[in-house]
Amino acid sequence: MTDAQPDRPSRDTAPVHASTRADAHAEMHADDHTEAYGEMHPGDHAEAYGGMHPDEHEEALAGEHAAAVERALTALDLDTKVRLLSGQDMWTLPAVPEIGLRSLVMSDGPIGVRGQEWSAEDPSVALPSPTALAATWDPELARRAGHLLAQEARRKGVHVLLAPTVNLHRSPLGGRHFECYSEDPLLTGAIGTGYVRGVQEGGVATTVKHFVGNDAETDRLTVDNRIAPRPLRELYLAPFEHIVTHARPWGIMTAYNQVNGSTMTEHRYLVQEVLRGEWGFDGCNVSDWTAARDTVRALRGGLDVAMPGPRTVYGAPLAEAVRAGEVAECEVDDAVRRVLLLAARTGCLAGVPAAVAPADVPQYVDGPAMAREIARRAFVLLRNEPVGGEPLADAPVADKPATQASGTHTSAAHTSATQASAIHASVAEEPGAHEAAAHDPEGREAAAHEPEGRGTAVIGEAVGAQPVGDAARRVLPLDVTTIRSLAVIGATARDARVLGGGSATVFPDRIVAPLDGLRAALPDDVEVTFAVGADPRTRIPHARAGFTLHARYLDSNGNLLAETPQFDGKVQVMGRFPAGVTRHNLSAVELTGTYTPHLGGAHTFAVAGTGALRLTVGGTVLFDDTVTPEGSDPFEAFMNPVEQKLTAELAAGEQVDVTLRFVPRSLGPGEGLDALNFTLGHNAPQLDADAEIEEAVRAAAAADVAVVVVATTEEVESEGYDRSDLRLPGRQDELVTRVAAVNPRTVVVVNSGSPVELPWREQVAAVLLSWFPGQEAGAALADVLLGIHEPGGRLPTTWPARLDDAPVTTVTPTNGQLAYSEGPFIGYRAWQRSASLPAPAYPFGHGLGYTDWEYESLDTTPDSVRVRLRNTGPRPGREIIQIYLAPALTPTTPNSAEPAPTATAHATSPTLNGTDPAPYTATSEPGPAPTATADATPKAPAPERPARWLVGFAVVEAGPGESTEAEIPLPDRAFEIWDEEAGHWRRIKGVYTVEAAHSLTDRRLTAEVTAT
Repeated sequence: MTDAQPDRPSRDTAPVHASTRADAHAEMHADDHTEAYGEMHPGDHAEAYGGMHPDEHEEALAGEHAAAVERALTALDLDTKVRLLSGQDMWTLPAVPEIGLRSLVMSDGPIGVRGQEWSAEDPSVALPSPTALAATWDPELARRAGHLLAQEARRKGVHVLLAPTVNLHRSPLGGRHFECYSEDPLLTGAIGTGYVRGVQEGGVATTVKHFVGNDAETDRLTVDNRIAPRPLRELYLAPFEHIVTHARPWGIMTAYNQVNGSTMTEHRYLVQEVLRGEWGFDGCNVSDWTAARDTVRALRGGLDVAMPGPRTVYGAPLAEAVRAGEVAECEVDDAVRRVLLLAARTGCLAGVPAAVAPADVPQYVDGPAMAREIARRAFVLLRNEPVGGEPLADAPVADKPATQASGTHTSAAHTSATQASAIHASVAEEPGAHEAAAHDPEGREAAAHEPEGRGTAVIGEAVGAQPVGDAARRVLPLDVTTIRSLAVIGATARDARVLGGGSATVFPDRIVAPLDGLRAALPDDVEVTFAVGADPRTRIPHARAGFTLHARYLDSNGNLLAETPQFDGKVQVMGRFPAGVTRHNLSAVELTGTYTPHLGGAHTFAVAGTGALRLTVGGTVLFDDTVTPEGSDPFEAFMNPVEQKLTAELAAGEQVDVTLRFVPRSLGPGEGLDALNFTLGHNAPQLDADAEIEEAVRAAAAADVAVVVVATTEEVESEGYDRSDLRLPGRQDELVTRVAAVNPRTVVVVNSGSPVELPWREQVAAVLLSWFPGQEAGAALADVLLGIHEPGGRLPTTWPARLDDAPVTTVTPTNGQLAYSEGPFIGYRAWQRSASLPAPAYPFGHGLGYTDWEYESLDTTPDSVRVRLRNTGPRPGREIIQIYLAPALTPTTPNSAEPAPTATAHATSPTLNGTDPAPYTATSEPGPAPTATADATPKAPAPERPARWLVGFAVVEAGPGESTEAEIPLPDRAFEIWDEEAGHWRRIKGVYTVEAAHSLTDRRLTAEVTAT
């Protein structure tokens, strides 16, 4: 990396994100903390994952790997070399037995390892979405998830996992944001680092993607994203740099899009000079699928492998280019070396040990248990109102200043109102002790947002909750000793949406829906009723409940080639057919089995696929026709073929035979690129839309508590297209409003991968964000709603109240170009930049728990911060300490004719009702005097910086009454900007405010630090 201050001692640029419990790390200072990482082995660093140096074992093998690579390379002729740089099919590279090289197998896998078949024949553990993983703010948990994914990859014979996705949430309209982590580059980089370390500690390679600028889906194959050097460095490249520096990934995937006029598969500057040169990346660069377009430019741009095969710009075309003198063979050799190194690291090159010995891979990980743990720790409790008495300040109020610690490098105890309220004492005596209220950081109570006609006395009476003092117990966690009936409402409460569409799709062997999870967890004497309410799906869900299905692959004579079990009505293959089936002998596929209806009446079936389809139900042919694709996007046509809807009258409890015969129009683009996709959908008899809502309202009114699950659909959130708005599809908003009007104990679970508008949020008692929660969705939801575990998540991205409030809403190119005209101001950086933007519904970092935390002290040095806090609640809990850095504040000139290019911020003096007493701005050249700047005179105009930015965080745990402490380094990079004119990082000297916070707008303690 370029260092703007070469005479200064070099320090690790990554903050520590260390889980600490009950005074752990109390004696460790920043430098000791960083040095300690280098001495730790994979099993020793469970609490020190943020700044850890690469695995010693891999370092020791580096020389041996290099020697083995050279021996193998010298044994290869040109034609074999170029063949190694091109996929031999959809997912694999060719083997070369003569040098002991096995075939390298790749697989998609951000939340589960698909394997080569991408079918239900070989099920995969389905973890929660990447946004959920980021919501845990826990790189160590990401590392453990990586261990599971490596275990799954080894089981499926996969050597290279095509993940993680670390593009940023530039705009909430990004259709694939559920597969990315955050709007913040540091949080993204830290979670990605944990993920990469975990997978590679399991002996499986990662390919961090999509390098770089693939932040939206519209025209993603061709768009030219115009990004200025400063935001490119400070935002979009930053997660990749963090991961390369701290996790040493064995692979990178370059994106489809262009950046500043050059497609990323040919971007010599960003790949060769920045990625490899400045950052020292020594791994393999793989193209996104079909992204490589030119033989010579791709090779010179640093692309090592063109996928998929067998026909790519490499292979024979590359050999011809060498023989024609267009490229030198030594350039091919460099790429081959990196492929051979990847093979050596993953154990696919004979004569050299793998980077991780089989005996050193992590111990067995329970997949369902891991999926359940991530889900509950990712759930973000956005709102949690009391069920009786006075309302409390759940939702984030206007941006509040923190308490100023005394002295530049000293601290003082938090001076907010005491948290040991009467409610805590009362609750602590109750059995189960999980009724604690969430923390009101300033000791203030916000005004209630109660719908007309709702009385708080009714709230208190509904389940017999007893108000304590001036406050009452919040609705969550639910008290099962007082609940006798629960209404569960929403189509996805029964048919859970647990993962996003596109490359992230896997087939788990089971899915625990919210309805099933709650029924299993609640006592037998609690009546659980269900109502669809408002089904948001425009497509019929895949046939599942009541069906027993299998797929039969047939040749042209009707002979059986293979038979596989089916998880549901979706039959999908991409890359490889089942054993015994080829594109040459396959003629038709039959999805066949039985269905036993639970309800009698008119059942809706649906068939979808490109080709000839014939559906037979109970001996009656319901559909027999040929369907052609629509639209111009081949990926979209394959993933979401045209759907045909049909109806059949069926009797309850009477089993019927069901067969869907499919003769595909195409079996993929060519040899090695086999593809097949068709579906059978089913819906049981339903009421009309109005009647469904009325039924849900009646169920809610009769229940003690109503749990409404609202969701996006695959037509809204998926790979391949961006969103046009942030509204929940269908009539779900109306459903929530109607239910809340009849039941004050309405809990809404938001089942989406990224932000949606919640216009009813102040009308309901609680709002819980579940993201796409993975296969154990319902079990995890029950854990959290019933208080077995607290919701552990914090928002990794800002949640706007309306799309129009978002600072960046342009994702559609103009004349093939998309200008990132907002510069370095996306997400919370942009929201704080302009006072004219309405406050978001929920700020970056927001999330409530089931216990209270008092921030007691903040100690700072120029190199680190130490935060001490106490769990003042009645139950164990987890807190995420967030550290923000803000330039020193200076008053603006009132009535200025033209405002200076500065970022608005809030003073550290007290506010009244969340409103600052005077306007302040944050400049990029902080400090009280000119001597506190890094620039010589004459001084250039100060570059604009955000009002504050995340520089570190720590996950801590403590029991009731316990104190805990976290040591978090302040990285050099936190004080630097990218100097576009000089072309390097520049340190901005001066005085900064360090803020220890619960969220971006809930800052508990501050202190000052001087950067020299």
